[in-house]
Amino acid sequence: MQVIKRGIRAFCRGVRFFSLSVGLTAVCMLGAMGLMGPGAAQALEASAFNDGEAAQAQAEPVQAVEASVGEMSVIPLGSAFGIKLFTDGVIVASLSDIYTENGIRCPAAEAGLLPGDYLVQADGMEIQSNAALAKYIGVSGGKPITFLVKRGQEEFEATVEPVYGEGAFKTGIWVRDSAAGVGTLTFYDPQSGMFAGLGHGICDMDAGGVMALKSGEPAPITLCGVTKGLPDSPGQLRGYFASDESMGTLLANNETGVYGTLDAAPGGSPTSVMPREEVHEGAVKLLLSIDEKGPRLYEAQIESVANREQPTKNLVLRVTDPRLLEATGGIVQGM
Repeated sequence: MQVIKRGIRAFCRGVRFFSLSVGLTAVCMLGAMGLMGPGAAQALEASAFNDGEAAQAQAEPVQAVEASVGEMSVIPLGSAFGIKLFTDGVIVASLSDIYTENGIRCPAAEAGLLPGDYLVQADGMEIQSNAALAKYIGVSGGKPITFLVKRGQEEFEATVEPVYGEGAFKTGIWVRDSAAGVGTLTFYDPQSGMFAGLGHGICDMDAGGVMALKSGEPAPITLCGVTKGLPDSPGQLRGYFASDESMGTLLANNETGVYGTLDAAPGGSPTSVMPREEVHEGAVKLLLSIDEKGPRLYEAQIESVANREQPTKNLVLRVTDPRLLEATGGIVQGM
């Protein structure tokens, strides 16, 4: 128990818990893991409509974890898991020119749309996936389409007039509505029934920024290898979804990680969380998975602790365990 307690020194108070296996890493998972499954992040000319209600506010699961801080005990996990995430609306990944009889056009750019924008509605209908919006644009006959757009905290309408080119009506928008990849479960809180993972948000690899979650789920994953980290390449865990079954529900994706519930509570003994002010330089254990054998403890060293509170960059870790250095070269993405 004392070894594990030392291993979770890097946990920060409240929602500022930091994945032990990730350490200082706060990169965008999707931009570097290279584990986008077929159809997981299609770049098509648009998206689909959904009449369902908006997703639950992402602040709620984080608040559930935060509310229990003070006398908090969690079960350290360190196990690999798959992530399937669907965005709230679709993300404009990029814009492209369209060759028409009247020259080169890009209606989306002409309407003021930018990569990174979220398209939430089209002509008052909610957008969920790529295929239906592509169909809607295709049968528009060139009729202007009014989009409800979110750009950061701003929300506005933009009217795009599709043009005919290359055999179909198009808008010049390439969008993404989902993402998939591999991450590491950090801890499970028995009091709230919540888990936390990654230690950083899932970001869009083209547009940048944390992806707005509409729905998602953790899923069983099978690790099948490691791409070792090098000075000019961060490396990554490689894996595939072990089945179509879900392990639970994702409720939040923000800069400190992903949060959600599990259908079955994980085994293991709870251990107390160390407050931020008690974290200091010295030897620690990293609890993480790099193969099918599951979580194991590895040696590391906390070299420095941030003086200022930062959500995702709390400390600097140096991996010292020769087993981990031989297998991964250090801390790779997805760990």
